[in-house]
Amino acid sequence: MIPPPGPSRIVFGIALSMALISFAIAAGLLWIDRSAREETTETWLERIQQDTTAAAESLDRNLRNMSELGDELAAELSSGELSVEAVDARLKSLVNEHPYIFGAGVMFRPFAYDPNQRLYSRYLVRRDDAYQMLQIEDFYDYSQPEHEWFQQGIEQSGWIEPFYGEASQAMLALYCTPFSLPERQSTQQDTSNDGTVCIDYSIEDVWNLVGALDLGQTGYAIAMTDQGTLVAHPRREYVRQGQSLFDLAETQQDSDLRRLAEQAGAQRSGVLTHSNSLTGQFSWIFYAPIPAANWSLAVVAFRDEIPLAISEHKRRRIGITILLIIGGIGLMGLAASYQLGSKPILWSASIGITLLFLFGIINIWQIEFSEANRDPPEAVMLVDSAGVESYLSDYEKAAQQQPFSTPIKIPTGVFVQAINFDTPHDPVVSGFVWQRYRVPEHDDLSRGIFFPDAVPDYDIREELYRFREGDTEVVGWFFKTTLHQPFDYSGFPIDVKTVRLRIWHPSMERNVILVPEFDAYRLIHPTSRPGMETDFHLPGWKVQRSFFAYRFHDYRSDFGIRGSAMSGKFPELTYNVTLLRNITDAFVSNQIPLFVAAFMLFAMLIIDTRKQNQASLYGFTTSKVLGTAAAIFFIILLAHIDIRRRYVAEQIMYLEYFYFITYFSILAISFNAFMLTATSHNHFFHYRDNLIPKLLFWPLLHGAFFVVTVYVFL
Repeated sequence: MIPPPGPSRIVFGIALSMALISFAIAAGLLWIDRSAREETTETWLERIQQDTTAAAESLDRNLRNMSELGDELAAELSSGELSVEAVDARLKSLVNEHPYIFGAGVMFRPFAYDPNQRLYSRYLVRRDDAYQMLQIEDFYDYSQPEHEWFQQGIEQSGWIEPFYGEASQAMLALYCTPFSLPERQSTQQDTSNDGTVCIDYSIEDVWNLVGALDLGQTGYAIAMTDQGTLVAHPRREYVRQGQSLFDLAETQQDSDLRRLAEQAGAQRSGVLTHSNSLTGQFSWIFYAPIPAANWSLAVVAFRDEIPLAISEHKRRRIGITILLIIGGIGLMGLAASYQLGSKPILWSASIGITLLFLFGIINIWQIEFSEANRDPPEAVMLVDSAGVESYLSDYEKAAQQQPFSTPIKIPTGVFVQAINFDTPHDPVVSGFVWQRYRVPEHDDLSRGIFFPDAVPDYDIREELYRFREGDTEVVGWFFKTTLHQPFDYSGFPIDVKTVRLRIWHPSMERNVILVPEFDAYRLIHPTSRPGMETDFHLPGWKVQRSFFAYRFHDYRSDFGIRGSAMSGKFPELTYNVTLLRNITDAFVSNQIPLFVAAFMLFAMLIIDTRKQNQASLYGFTTSKVLGTAAAIFFIILLAHIDIRRRYVAEQIMYLEYFYFITYFSILAISFNAFMLTATSHNHFFHYRDNLIPKLLFWPLLHGAFFVVTVYVFL
């Protein structure tokens, strides 16, 4: 039903247009935001899947070519086309024509080459970027049963489970195929094969291929055999130890990894969704078969790595909030348009609009607090060793091309016991740090740590223990240090702070990279706060999470050490604690006085009247209004000065805008008192005894709060 012609219909039309247009645009913006996120996610996942398939096909081609080369070489020996004397030249020709081959060799079974010589082999392998001809029997007796590659290779063709080659000094994947010399060349009369031809594919080359995939900063790829044995993994010790995916699944009690191993063993392709109970990370695992060797390739892509436009998403959410509030105001106008002269209806609309603005403010606060779950700027969160190795691989490759020394990785752990803010920009942190050094590899490396952000004379470190544990030496320190870390207080009191403990090793000339020792923590999910007391408490703050992170930082200086790795982008280990300000504490201590002042101003506005009997009853006079306003102003001003003194912010803080609006409200109330007592008639101030300013006070006040909230956080 449309109101009758007049002001009611005009208000109805404007309000209806506001509501329809605002809600329509909000719905469209919501659809755009959701579609953009879904499209980005789908495009990213599709690219990862395509890259996985392409990498698996590339590996399959390489392995198939290598097996064909091995079969061809064995056929040449068996047919007599290739004489034993010409094997060396043939092997050299083979690796020159196919540089991706790591090694190639011909190994004879005992006494097959010469009745007077038990073992004989010719093995051309790449060492130090050059090929060398070796004889495996100089290193070990390859005919012994424990060397399965020879036992299998002399019986049948196929790929051997990866192992560490003592002669090649590398992790290898071998294709071996048997051969039998023609009768005129053979020195044996039995029907056994005379030897095996093996073509080597370096596991390092497998890793280089899968490591070239663009999987974000912490995503990684793994390759495994049909038995689940790992061929390539960011944690290379797993490969060296001969571990399988089944072993990892059992150790981590992860049913998804077991299912992946089973799917890989069946040479299937597909995708699994995976949630790591230890780290809390959600990921997709794409897998594809490598038929040539009955291997499989799996790629782990983390949800946190999706290249979403976070800032655009935030702006769209705030835009949707603005549009919903405008639409809500339109609905209030629609309801009020039928009875514009009714005070209860008008007051209901005033209160409703105020609540809408209050809802908008709180919603933007929630959006801002959700930023606490984002990775720190210019840093990468670390939650597992595989992600660390994947992240550092690019740096290690770059270091090989620079005049830097070989990176030395030192496992480092942190446990924080207490944090306190001496000043707004100088947190005091105390706790424990420990490191593990390999013996004797790190005997010439100094033991120690230091914090580059520490304030001089306020940095205490004391060695607590030092002991041997197997082939490692563990050293632990207690520390209490004051960190100078300038914080941004522009959003105070709706702010999130990350206390960052930067950790350096004193041997700056040695290219020492500190890596988190994840094995020292039972849970490493950031929200489980690894490395902190379970009952940790910091007054005025809530600990949201704690985590390790790497930050590539270019110091634009070599610190006087020529060829220092720190002269470029060096991976700096940091331990981070994300703090959310306790909004209740901040509200009570800083914002309640403002709202009390606002209620007092509103009370002054309510008693403003032109009616003499009510004015005398309330004691209303312009001079009393001015006196009360001045008193409120000085009280608020002192509180404002105290905040500036406590936080020493270089910029205007969010809370200060509330003070500025309150100052303006004091002026507005004073001006209203003047205009109300003016002799000349003014419809805005005199209508129904100052009703319009009274109705507008709370909506305009909270509307101003909402506008500055949008301005600060947009």
